[in-house]
Amino acid sequence: MANKLLLKVIDDLCSLPEGELRKLVQTQMDEADMMEGVIDSLPEGHIVFSPENRIVFINNAAFHLLPSDRRKRLRAGLTAEEMMIDQDIKKFLLRVFSGDEKPEPQDFVFSQGDEIRTERVSFSFLFLPQGRYADVVIRDITDEILKETRLRRTESLASMTTMAAGIAHEIKNPLAAMKIHLHLMRKTLKTKGAIDSEGAERYLSVLDEEIDHLNKIAVDFLFAVRPMNIELRLGSIESVISDLVTFLTPEAEEKNIDVICNVEKFLPRIEIDTRYLRQSLLNIVENAFAAMPGGGKLTISAKLDGNFETIRIEDTGTGIDDEHLSKIFEPYFTTKASGTGLGLTVVYKVIKEHRGDIFVSSELGKGTVFTIKLPVPSSERKALRDKEDTDGISADC
Repeated sequence: MANKLLLKVIDDLCSLPEGELRKLVQTQMDEADMMEGVIDSLPEGHIVFSPENRIVFINNAAFHLLPSDRRKRLRAGLTAEEMMIDQDIKKFLLRVFSGDEKPEPQDFVFSQGDEIRTERVSFSFLFLPQGRYADVVIRDITDEILKETRLRRTESLASMTTMAAGIAHEIKNPLAAMKIHLHLMRKTLKTKGAIDSEGAERYLSVLDEEIDHLNKIAVDFLFAVRPMNIELRLGSIESVISDLVTFLTPEAEEKNIDVICNVEKFLPRIEIDTRYLRQSLLNIVENAFAAMPGGGKLTISAKLDGNFETIRIEDTGTGIDDEHLSKIFEPYFTTKASGTGLGLTVVYKVIKEHRGDIFVSSELGKGTVFTIKLPVPSSERKALRDKEDTDGISADC
């Protein structure tokens, strides 16, 4: 940015004493050197490109972080093609300069000696009187990724501990019931010497029921902990919700539940696995139905919210108290007598595999709201902007 003092005196340079002019120029040179020194000392790399897409400034960190031809550093006016060695970096920078569309920050992996480093490259535009400059920023995020990995491992271990405790609690009751009935069988055999067919069937049916219960616990556990074969493909939320509502309608009518569906028109496609997402929404809806034993209203809506599509599932059921609300995604937490406590755990896992987030709010006696946010790919956001003139706001499912 031009110095205001220079702008003020530029029209009157001839009247300035030589000493004052020299002092003014020296001051500006000192300030420029100081700013360059500050930027050179930053841990982030900065490369500034002119409106003609030629390098006008590059700091030390940029040379250290990106594979580049250091022999050309002192040559002014180089293009990215001439300075950069890595082909992927060149392609990214060409996308930066190819138009007004701003590409998302991109991560690149490089080998530096025996280390593998991950660099995140982003940019911003600088609008100056001379034209539009691009400031390309390079940040080493290797340590951040390692910290995130360690955090996920810690969370995974904590989750496994919780699940192990949950399994122990879940299998305790069936095993106790089996032990009691085996004890009764032995007692009968000892007392009578034999068991008639009716008595044996009574004992065996209990054992059979508890074995089925244990098997269900094992199956649910494996489904909750095994890696999901999520296959993300561009798909329509509208079609997923429409199919879900069609499937639920007979049950809703039987339970006197009014299902209302509002989906915003022309939602962009997002990357989803239709099977897993539909099952997750179904799990939430089934919980909502269970919370409205005397009937009620279920509202399913979807809309575009910035760079996300938001799915909202709201019921008028009994609600969840604050103490339980903070635990509903935890493994083996359930308020149902016949529940395993893994349904919402799996829902949470599916939404995270979709790179999304899920939130819940509730009020006792009034109902519960689940909100799911799923990211819209940058390619679809661009396509949506091209359709902004299309009329229509919402559609019935």
